[in-house]
Amino acid sequence: MSPRTQETYSESVRQFQAFLAAQAMPLEVSHIHREHIEAFISHLLGKWKPATANNRFRGLQGFFKWLSDEGEVKESPMSRMKPPRVPLDPPDVLREDQLKALVATCDKGQETDDRRDAAIIRVFIDTGARLSEVTNLRWDPSDDANNDVDLALGILRVIGKGGRERTLAVGKKTVRALDRYLRKRSQHRDSDTNLLWLGYRGRMTPSELR
Repeated sequence: MSPRTQETYSESVRQFQAFLAAQAMPLEVSHIHREHIEAFISHLLGKWKPATANNRFRGLQGFFKWLSDEGEVKESPMSRMKPPRVPLDPPDVLREDQLKALVATCDKGQETDDRRDAAIIRVFIDTGARLSEVTNLRWDPSDDANNDVDLALGILRVIGKGGRERTLAVGKKTVRALDRYLRKRSQHRDSDTNLLWLGYRGRMTPSELR
């Protein structure tokens, strides 16, 4: 199970527990039934987007399956429940001229954040990699096993779903953008961490890269 999946499960359980407590519903897992979960999902749908409710549903589903497998409950109360439907809204896509303007704006900046953002945008444009793959890129030139960036060859090593590793090529402009960022990164107070992208608080999260 990936760290991000574990985080999703934990957050789903925390929110569910808080909801149960606020509604004076049972907190013991053996006393939790389908109607309690349905009330929680209905609460989420009234407050958040369907995708968020679906995400929390999946997290709780995994949690109760684990409880069932471990013998903590006889059967998961979610065994015959269906997840909330998520509308397939097409994502907003930037036009080519908008992308060029965005990159040009970042390229002009001399601060660490400017150079980092320019490199991130160019990596996405060149590779089409997933957000999680780009977020988790590592930088440690002293240890090949923990380094995912090869500027000399112009390649990035990413770990995708299921722990599958793949190599992605980037162009000369992206290599240059990465090199410019890395020179600034070396001055960051958290430069000793092996995560490539650094923000004000250190390593960046997927939501910060988005």
